[in-house]
Amino acid sequence: MTVERSSAPRATGRIQPRLPEIRRSRLENGARIASTISSATPETLIELVLPGGGVHESLEHVGLASLVAKTMQEGTTRLSTVELIDALDFLGADLRVTGGDEGLVLSLRVLDKHLPRALELLFDVLLEPRFDPSDFERVRKLRLATLAARGDDASTVAAHVWSRLMYGEASILGWPALGTEDSVARLTVDDLWRFHRAALDPTRTRIALVGRWDADDIARLLAPLDRRWPSAVDTPHAEPELAIRSAPPGLYCVDRPHAPQTDLHLGHMSLSARAAQWLALSGLNYPLGGQFTSRINLHLREKRGFTYGARSAFEAATWPAPFAVHTTVHAQHTAAAIRETRDELRGFLDGPTEQELEFTRDALEQSLARQFESPAARLSYLRTVERFGWPDDYPLVRLARLAELGQAGLRDLARAHIAPERLVVLAVGRREELAGLEPEFGAPRMLDIDGAPL
Repeated sequence: MTVERSSAPRATGRIQPRLPEIRRSRLENGARIASTISSATPETLIELVLPGGGVHESLEHVGLASLVAKTMQEGTTRLSTVELIDALDFLGADLRVTGGDEGLVLSLRVLDKHLPRALELLFDVLLEPRFDPSDFERVRKLRLATLAARGDDASTVAAHVWSRLMYGEASILGWPALGTEDSVARLTVDDLWRFHRAALDPTRTRIALVGRWDADDIARLLAPLDRRWPSAVDTPHAEPELAIRSAPPGLYCVDRPHAPQTDLHLGHMSLSARAAQWLALSGLNYPLGGQFTSRINLHLREKRGFTYGARSAFEAATWPAPFAVHTTVHAQHTAAAIRETRDELRGFLDGPTEQELEFTRDALEQSLARQFESPAARLSYLRTVERFGWPDDYPLVRLARLAELGQAGLRDLARAHIAPERLVVLAVGRREELAGLEPEFGAPRMLDIDGAPL
């Protein structure tokens, strides 16, 4: 393992917080490692992210990444499902595999004294999954049952349809991570093997580790992974080309007759989290809909009693992603909630008040005092920095940027990146509750539970 650099956070702004120091190195095979010391508990957290997420699927194989991840946990070439579970339980280790949009993620949490043995199991799961046909068939049947019941939960329907509206049906991002009944039914064990092998590209693999280990310890612990990793990947996953085509502004509805609530999404496409303005935008959102006392939540919940909670966010992704407001309201308040949310966005185009800006800076500063105390928080910090390529002291950079922009600069930022007049509005609930919105938003366009026009 070669050490590239060690980066210490810079002090910026009004405070001198103790941000975790990130140490960076590489395995001989090219995998990147970011680590930080944590002595809060006698445990180690490690996470591997491989280039095998949903964005690497084809439209014919939607759901493959998540199915690969699920089946990887069903055993290795040496251990059956039960034997793998027993081995992990004996060590008190938590090992999980997930197939997210961006990557295939393996995460391990274990007491330090059991780390070497737990890493052996992690490396087995990563490099030698069993992919037994009977296990695969059982996992697939469970997935198909889940998909068959997908219309039962309004929030799940809303999330899937919102992705379709934001990214379009021609983009893999417009399809549910679990796949569709048709796509999952077509998948085979051979598809799992091909997708898994293509993900084993060490030069595009990230490793994050939090624990009490120094650089020499980490090199020793990960040396077996370096030795066991395949020397070459025949056909690694190509970098995805995402054809994003958002739906035009207007009102969209998935009708749920007799539903007591309406799940609402209002927003439009925005920037990638790698864009220069994104950190400032995340700070700008804080008084709008980023915390309990934000304008949107106070208005819809405290003043109007429409909902138990409402929030807005600029979604963090490595590709262009939406700005959106999300809330679930009592059905009879659907039309009013849509109008008043749009009005809150219009009002915010004047920017946050000086009082809101000061509160935001104070809140973000004070959160730094204890934000990185736990190992899990430090792992999240590593993950975020490495995923988006942000500076190691990005919390301070954000604070400094908010101070530089001031109220006038944030007003200009809001006007450039929040567009109340071109909102895409999705309502999953009773269609009749949208009556009266046509003059402002147009007639509702009716969709099925997968986001296809009716």
